[in-house]
Amino acid sequence: MRSGLRTFLVGLPLICSAAMVAAENPVVDRYTLDAAFQPGSARMEGCATGHFACTGDLPKVVTCYLHGELTVDSAQIAGRRITVDQQPVFYGYDYSLIATEVSLPLDGVSCESTLTVYYSGYFHPSNARSPSDYMRIDNEGVFLRAYGYSLWFPVFVPSGSNDPIATFTKVTIRTPSEFQSVFVGRKTGEYVKDGQRITEWSAKDIPLTAAQCTARRYVVASDASCSVYQFDDSTSKAAGAQILQFTTAMNALYDRNYRRGMAGTEFYVIEMPPYGDISSGNVTGLQASTWKLFQENTDAKRALGHELVHPYTAVPVDRGDPLYCLAREGFPSYFHLPILAEVLGNDVYDRFIDWMEKLYLEKRQTGKTRWGANLPPEKPLLQIKADELSTYKDEFVLDDRALLFLNYLYRSMGRKRFFAFTSDIFNRKKLTTDTFHQAVVKHLPSAASDVDIWLSTTEYPERLHLDHLRARKK
Repeated sequence: MRSGLRTFLVGLPLICSAAMVAAENPVVDRYTLDAAFQPGSARMEGCATGHFACTGDLPKVVTCYLHGELTVDSAQIAGRRITVDQQPVFYGYDYSLIATEVSLPLDGVSCESTLTVYYSGYFHPSNARSPSDYMRIDNEGVFLRAYGYSLWFPVFVPSGSNDPIATFTKVTIRTPSEFQSVFVGRKTGEYVKDGQRITEWSAKDIPLTAAQCTARRYVVASDASCSVYQFDDSTSKAAGAQILQFTTAMNALYDRNYRRGMAGTEFYVIEMPPYGDISSGNVTGLQASTWKLFQENTDAKRALGHELVHPYTAVPVDRGDPLYCLAREGFPSYFHLPILAEVLGNDVYDRFIDWMEKLYLEKRQTGKTRWGANLPPEKPLLQIKADELSTYKDEFVLDDRALLFLNYLYRSMGRKRFFAFTSDIFNRKKLTTDTFHQAVVKHLPSAASDVDIWLSTTEYPERLHLDHLRARKK
């Protein structure tokens, strides 16, 4: 499971909040991270430094978690070397399903002290689930996501905790010079020295799940608000020019109608390997086929619109709240569509909604996907638990019934009132099932009973079907 190779992740923040971590773990509010990658050997070297946000003395022991192939080489607290205990444990929020649990003895040390962790190891594709192209280091590049996928730096939260918020004061990524790297947040510097490309980043108050890291043999094109990282071939660069223009237009409309305050944030769109797209804060990845078909393919534009909308709909919802799964994946499955209609036309919206209803009805009748695979039993949207998110998010309920429900709100409210509703829910510090329901009824008082059907049952009465909704609007 582990390598003897040294993985140096310098300055990684210890992230946590009292409600999100084990009771003995203090809050760490600032991190510094330095990561050196050698793609040809799957090796990384690093050191993570964390600053505690607390008063008094630290607890006797603090626990952190790393990917199962990574090993802590040494650690220091207040400049004093400490002996650590580490062992493999089951950890559902790492894609390999195994993590290295590290116990750090801090007895009698004050909260003002700084903890530094040095670690190293290999990072091979996981075989525990699908062999994901996004959780590995190899000759093609670096493909790492954070909490929830691959623990490439120390994470101070137990598996399945709420997605913590962290500030990365400084992140330094070191790769061979031919690789361009992307973190999250804001790129603050870049230079090449002794055959190594050194890129510096900072990120303020981001969800830990957004702390992805990608590095490939990219060329970069930019405008004032977006940079695209693409391959140096004519097809990729022609598509990249369109992606740059599309991203700028969509984000301007998202910022106006959904979560405000993203204006002025630079977005990074990266060309990824096959098998899936990603959204990590202000970083969006499109798989190679989506990228290369972007100019002529409406599905590719919809895929990018979907990934881009994630940060604009990412209002905090507790994992234990019944709304959690709907907010986390159901919202992004729909909210790019009304904006896409403004950019590409209403017929694109209508055709897609019709197609999704047709698929939903077929799946309800047959219990199978388009490819004949068995579906999980349908559950009401508010009865899908957080640990069932991956079961229902891409194929059933969270991407079809959720979409049809939000389309019902859009059609029933009308465009102007609907965007007043979205601005209401997405600019809150926190959203709950109750406050979401209250916001719906506030903007659509006649909808209370229908909303209960949509959210709390699996019923789909004829009067809620698309044809009936359109007839009622006329």
